[in-house]
Amino acid sequence: MCILKAMAEPKSPPESESGSDLRLCAFCRSIPWAEVTTGPFNPRKAPLEFGNLKSGEHNLGAAHAAAAAGTCELCALIVMGSRSLKPWWPIAHLLGQPQELTHAFWSRRNRIGGSAHSRRLAQVDLLLDEVYAGARPGYRSDSLTIQKFLDELVERGISLDGKGTANAGAGGGKGGVGGGEEEKKSVNTSLNRVHVVAGVSPVDWTDQTFMQLHPCVYPVPSVDEYVRGEAPFTVFPTGRLVNSVVNIGLLRKWYVTCVSTHGEKCAQPPWLSPDTSWPAKFRLIDVRRWCLVEASDPCRYFALSYVWGDEKSPFQTTSGIRDALKTPGSLRNHPIPKTIIDAMELTKEMGADFLWVDRLCVVQDSDLDQAVQIPQMDLVYSCAAMTIVAASGTAVDGLAGINSTPREVKQQTARVAQDLSLMDVLHLDQSYEDSRWTTRGWTFQEGLCSRRTLIITPDQIFWSCETGKCCESIAFEDFPTAVAPNDIIFNVLTGHRVFGNFGGGNNFAYAELNSMVQSYCSRKLTVQADALDAFTGVLRRVALNTGHEFYWGHSVSMRFDESLAWSNIVWYGEHEWKGQGVPERRREMHRVRSSEGAVHEVPFPSWSWLGWKEALGVTRIAPRQVMLEPELNIMRLSMDGKAVPLCSHPGEKKLESVSEINMCGIDSSTSAGWKGATAIDPSLLHQNDKDGEFKDSGRLLFWTSHAVLSVDEEGKIYSDAKEEIGELKQFWPYQVPKPAGKHSFIVVSRMHDDNSSKVLRAQRRLNVLAVEWDDPVQRVASRTCVGDVHEETWIGLGEKREWILVTLA
Repeated sequence: MCILKAMAEPKSPPESESGSDLRLCAFCRSIPWAEVTTGPFNPRKAPLEFGNLKSGEHNLGAAHAAAAAGTCELCALIVMGSRSLKPWWPIAHLLGQPQELTHAFWSRRNRIGGSAHSRRLAQVDLLLDEVYAGARPGYRSDSLTIQKFLDELVERGISLDGKGTANAGAGGGKGGVGGGEEEKKSVNTSLNRVHVVAGVSPVDWTDQTFMQLHPCVYPVPSVDEYVRGEAPFTVFPTGRLVNSVVNIGLLRKWYVTCVSTHGEKCAQPPWLSPDTSWPAKFRLIDVRRWCLVEASDPCRYFALSYVWGDEKSPFQTTSGIRDALKTPGSLRNHPIPKTIIDAMELTKEMGADFLWVDRLCVVQDSDLDQAVQIPQMDLVYSCAAMTIVAASGTAVDGLAGINSTPREVKQQTARVAQDLSLMDVLHLDQSYEDSRWTTRGWTFQEGLCSRRTLIITPDQIFWSCETGKCCESIAFEDFPTAVAPNDIIFNVLTGHRVFGNFGGGNNFAYAELNSMVQSYCSRKLTVQADALDAFTGVLRRVALNTGHEFYWGHSVSMRFDESLAWSNIVWYGEHEWKGQGVPERRREMHRVRSSEGAVHEVPFPSWSWLGWKEALGVTRIAPRQVMLEPELNIMRLSMDGKAVPLCSHPGEKKLESVSEINMCGIDSSTSAGWKGATAIDPSLLHQNDKDGEFKDSGRLLFWTSHAVLSVDEEGKIYSDAKEEIGELKQFWPYQVPKPAGKHSFIVVSRMHDDNSSKVLRAQRRLNVLAVEWDDPVQRVASRTCVGDVHEETWIGLGEKREWILVTLA
């Protein structure tokens, strides 16, 4: 008989409240679960391994026996979890022999709340110091010293959260349930994240994790109790039971709490400038009257972020029916997808009147309307009072658990003490991770630009704002925890990625652009021509926050020449390599829309990361913000072949360098050996009064140094005299052969060493692009890959070099 409790609905407490009715084996009974899961984390009780503490290990075969005999609830839970073990080394050949395997309980502390103590727990520098201390006994640092001091304060019961005695665990009172006013002042400042790890004894913390145990008070409270205000007080965020039907009252509570108590941090986060304008020519759905309305004045509305899916003829607003859809009730006469209908109902139940949905609020066949709407996507989502993220399917699947849309909730718990149960939460956000929403290009900026987000997955709903994170299964409401810019999400809350994918005060900083581009490139686009449009909102928000101006995804405000030398760093094991894509040119045409709605199409440029598909490891497209004079005079080219400066208003905005620059003795004389005159002939310059509006071609025009060189199979670059000059930078997985043979190379910039955070050092090396000639006569080239060369040996090529005017397509 299996005694595992699959608790999808609330259950009544047993008649006996003593510990005598616990069904635990001797091993599981021997572990002080209240201390391990909810007590103060004492790193000096036992030796830590890189910040992890071991609480015991047990033979998995013995757990199978106890589960089969019905004598241990926790063993039954562990046996069920062990079914998800992967055939990984070193236990792959033992998966069918549980008696040969051992499982261990490893814990480490994660940050919750915002006290002086908890704010230190997830910082990158402290984590690195813990790693060093684990590898080098006796290692000391300021971070470790401060953390030790804070830990000692906690052990002495000195408050660090301003709410009374610190860290009263489940051992005090009634399992952490406050019985008196004094107890209610105390909450934990860290969360002990307990992993169940399988391996061969002795089990190390790096072995395969197959469960994560989260504490729950017993009897386990339900979401309904929290909505009714009947939930028990706990000093830790207890797990709770979730119904198949979403209790909208909990979602409303999250939203109202944020609006009424979080203040400017959520209403006006740092990345949203105070002078943010209202979207132009804005339309919304009136969810009560079922029609479109013009929203020329600011009002409260929600926005929907979802995946269109594979509908053959999706209903959408077009020029022919736009006006008719303004008639009250008109939307009821059309086949509106279930996800949009559910979002309308949810918006109404949350107390809002208006909802923005792209397919209905943007005229899909109007270039004029799209010319207005697409560049302001950041405004649409950042001005929304809340964004509903439909991560439970596509447009036709509905919002799970809402408006009669079904959902299946699976929660497994095991009682381990008189007033304590454990819940497996390892896969808390697995359905979010597996959702199509996380893979689509358009949804990236929609989530990033939202102030408040409700993430609806097939079995769980998450909340994110700038102040806190919540979910249905764990009562985080009384432990508001923000994810700071220097946090590692693995060490915050329960460590699940969903809590770090939304919100964060460092959004849209220029220093974050590299990571944002890399995350975006890992997503898919149904229409490849949307590559720039789907990222325009992010670029616009970064521009507004930092003063940078962008051109095809690259900043033209500083070090644009070095950003042309971006690379693609990816690595696949042999077992992962099969079926992986390799970088290739994006051949679709981008539609350039003028403010008046005029459209012309241009190819995606080879020099930009936007011009490539399957480049999943794009890096160095945003060099550190240091103001440098470029070696070359690179200009933008119009459709009629006329050039303009990279910056629309050169000299108007002066950015400040974030690091010092050390030229290391390099000056204009250093490059004189390979560089000629860089000025563009005046006849090639665009003049507005003569040439009219500048129509972008996506091409660059500049004078540069060119040479034909050889590349060997290892990517080394050689001259005809067999002298090594440089090497190609990583661009393809190592399984892909390097492009050996003769190649044309052009210089784009000088290299700088930015490994130091304080000083940028100039180098006597040059960034070069390997190019193919689209038009050898007119010198029109396309980038194929990137490399770097020694400046001295490049100069030494002599007559093998030539100074040419290049159009880089």
